[in-house]
Amino acid sequence: MKRILITGAAGFIGFHLALHLHKRGDFVIGLDNFNAYYDTSLKYQREQVLQKLPVHIANIDIRDRTRIKELIEKHEITHVVHLAAQAGVRHSLTQPDDYVDSNLQ
Repeated sequence: MKRILITGAAGFIGFHLALHLHKRGDFVIGLDNFNAYYDTSLKYQREQVLQKLPVHIANIDIRDRTRIKELIEKHEITHVVHLAAQAGVRHSLTQPDDYVDSNLQ
């Protein structure tokens, strides 16, 4: 069985990938920071759906390397699908470091 970590798991693509992989029989754990750039209510609704499967979503910022490493070791993750990203172009003009940290590093 594959043990898969999905970053950005509360987003549209991450959520649907988690559903698919779980249905396929893989162990799936998600990671998302639930930032408020978009309405968080939909992200939390997706989290509730996944938790019933059960697929846990850890509330961790992608930039927190220590906690991510601990999560990978704790759950013996064999595969990572990186879908987390800071969205929106306008915000990048005033906060470019947020985009470099989340999307490039």
